Amino acid sequence: MPLKNSALHNSVILSLLGRCWRWSVFLMFPLLLILYVEVMGVSFNDFDAGVNQHKWLIVLFYLLYVLVWLRFNRHVTAFIEQRRR
Repeated sequence: MPLKNSALHNSVILSLLGRCWRWSVFLMFPLLLILYVEVMGVSFNDFDAGVNQHKWLIVLFYLLYVLVWLRFNRHVTAFIEQRRR
């Protein structure tokens, strides 16, 4: 019985990991924005009305993350599927 419970637990964790991996592409932009505002010590209103260079920097970081995500997506998905079996 403990083996089935452990297998079910692993399956739930792997399913959650897979979903988090897929959703990370969508959630990374707001996360980068929040982190940038916190690290730079500016309010969001100042950031929103501020220089476009900062905005382009966030877009660049996001696009770099998407490129990394696309590069590793096949490997991560295959790893999750392999562990699920």
